[in-house]
Amino acid sequence: MSESIYNLVPYEEPAQEKKHHRVTSKATKPVVPYSTFGCHGSTRLLGAGQVSKKDGAYFGPPKPESGLPRTYSPERSSSAERKTSESFSYTDRRKGVVPSKTDRPILGITTSKNFITANAVEAILQVPKRTKAPELNYMKKEDFGKVPSYLTQVKDEIRRENEMIERYVKQQMGEIERTPESFEELTQDERDDLLDALKSKWDYVNSQYQKFTHLVVLDTAGQIRRKEQYETALQQLETDIERLQRASAVLIRK
Repeated sequence: MSESIYNLVPYEEPAQEKKHHRVTSKATKPVVPYSTFGCHGSTRLLGAGQVSKKDGAYFGPPKPESGLPRTYSPERSSSAERKTSESFSYTDRRKGVVPSKTDRPILGITTSKNFITANAVEAILQVPKRTKAPELNYMKKEDFGKVPSYLTQVKDEIRRENEMIERYVKQQMGEIERTPESFEELTQDERDDLLDALKSKWDYVNSQYQKFTHLVVLDTAGQIRRKEQYETALQQLETDIERLQRASAVLIRK
């Protein structure tokens, strides 16, 4: 230490004060700065004044202690000990021993079995296999897209019943049922034959009519009536011949 004038002045170290250990009573409780009504004693409600914390109560399963199983099971412990003590080996998957090169095969083995008869008996006694029924494809059927025959029969029956009802109603009302007229067209050959027949008939009627043309005075009523009939027949035949000679079709009532 360097020299200093203060070293000449006597110095007394101050006495250190002893620190006493503070003693607190375990019986005393800390002062609670809020009301404890309903948290202690007979006024305590269920679950009031305490918070019980559980593992996994809020998130995830409970965690087991580190290094220990969750539950102890004697069966599990014995199986684990058995696995460690015994070595496992397959007994049903082993193949037979490979024959040695010095082993000789057995030759000349024969049998008295008749394989033809055995196969025939086996085929006779064999249960036939069940075959699956093929799925029906209705689009490939013969009558696909066609009207069923029974619908046609039903329609015919309904039509006949309606016609019978209409005839009965008309009979009760006093109406006479008239059948509709039907016509048939003449062919060209029939038309030519008919035209020739009309012309021949006209010739015959005309020849009969010419017998009365020279008579100036007709004495009897028969002569007058006969002459008028010939004139009317000739006029009708000429009209029919003229109609047949036209190019339009000729229809005949059936």
